[in-house]
Amino acid sequence: MRTTWKSLFVIAALLAGVHAAAHATVLPAPATTQAASIDWREGDVDDAFTEARETGKPVMLYWGARWCPPCNQLKQTLFKDPAFIAQTRNFIAVHLDGDDKNAQSWGDVFGIAGYPTVIILRPDRSEITRLSGDAAATSLAQVLRLTATRASSTEDLLQRAGTPQNLSKDDWLLLENFDWTDDPKHFADPAKASALLKILAAAAPTPALRRRFGLTSLALDTNYGAVKLSAVQQVSVPQLLTPLLENPAEVTQNRDILSLAGAPLILGVTDVNNQLPLDDRLSTVGADIAFSKAANNGKVTQAVLAKVRARVAMVDKLATNPMLRQSVMPDAGDYLDQAGDHQAAQKLLEAELPHAIAPYYFMADLAEMAEAQHDPTAALTWARAAAATAQGPATKVQWAIMYSDFVLRLQPQDGAAVAQSAQAVIAAFDQQSSSYAGRTKKKFIAWQNRLHAWSKVNQGGAVLQNLNATLAKACGTQITQACAVKFI
Repeated sequence: MRTTWKSLFVIAALLAGVHAAAHATVLPAPATTQAASIDWREGDVDDAFTEARETGKPVMLYWGARWCPPCNQLKQTLFKDPAFIAQTRNFIAVHLDGDDKNAQSWGDVFGIAGYPTVIILRPDRSEITRLSGDAAATSLAQVLRLTATRASSTEDLLQRAGTPQNLSKDDWLLLENFDWTDDPKHFADPAKASALLKILAAAAPTPALRRRFGLTSLALDTNYGAVKLSAVQQVSVPQLLTPLLENPAEVTQNRDILSLAGAPLILGVTDVNNQLPLDDRLSTVGADIAFSKAANNGKVTQAVLAKVRARVAMVDKLATNPMLRQSVMPDAGDYLDQAGDHQAAQKLLEAELPHAIAPYYFMADLAEMAEAQHDPTAALTWARAAAATAQGPATKVQWAIMYSDFVLRLQPQDGAAVAQSAQAVIAAFDQQSSSYAGRTKKKFIAWQNRLHAWSKVNQGGAVLQNLNATLAKACGTQITQACAVKFI
């Protein structure tokens, strides 16, 4: 008899209580000599590779952003561990903030999209492997030990993965921890990554690894749970998840995929315990919310709401410094909002603004919450404030686009407001030298397409003509490449 989704929800809820045993984040063994901090080369990629060639050490490139919650989690935990810090001495460590000069251009060079990403590269700049931030927290130390002396490249490994019979133990370890879900350099098409994962799932040397590859492939195929599961996939899900849920360590190992895949695949995330990182202790309520909504016509029960409130209160109390709060409080507000306590969510996020590392990040969340509550005035006010206070050249562009998108959605009939917000985007580009590259280039082009769509419906030809004129003035100064993409 085929397991139904309802029974899977019950299994997951039960296992969440049964498997509340401790699962501490895996860290490297203590080193005899402990360093005080990672010796980062801040933003100077060329200098890092020059030193790599001189020393023969590989490069560990960490790509992050000041506002990024998982980046702050990494900096608060793994990057402070003395044993891990000592291990990084075998590498040339370079930190590339997405708002650094030329950072977005470097993002294009190395094929980086999401924050955070960690890439290990040889002195000749060929890639050895890459990890997402979610995987890095538990796997980076182990991967560093392996890649310190590894000669083969990512491209070589992925090619050999197509015929996996001769893969070594080390190969399997790198493939297990590879960033399959956010690698535009090698897998611009998620279907290509999913196809290779299916091959690996069939040949993997252990059942746990077969499940990890299979689960990741399923997440990609369903756009992390957003696409309706096929009949075949509905059969495969319990086959993957039932044995996985019986092993708490395996749940922890796969929590990055479980949390990305949405309600249909978030089944059995271990419940809170005091040895998990604070963000993990918070995120387990996401499954409770999803299960409760699935069983109660889109609403959570009072018991689940009480649990969410209690978990948020715990995190609010234990997150004692700005970096940790930037890591966990956006999700805390989001979970309250998902659970239906919109007023408490707004109050929580507003309380962060005076002392947050990146208050504009919280403002963007507040704007989205207001929009969801059908309050366009508040949504536009928060979005405008977020764009006005954003820090960092690439971030300023991203947040300016965010505000313009709010205007396009909520004030499409106001051509003057659309024009003002769009001019602000170009002004943000024009304030710095390397923004038309990487993720900001992609966001800029996608935003232009949305402006085209708005213009067709709202007779916005004059607005686009004026934007072209503004763009032409910027050409020859900072964003020459952008001139190749006209608004009309």
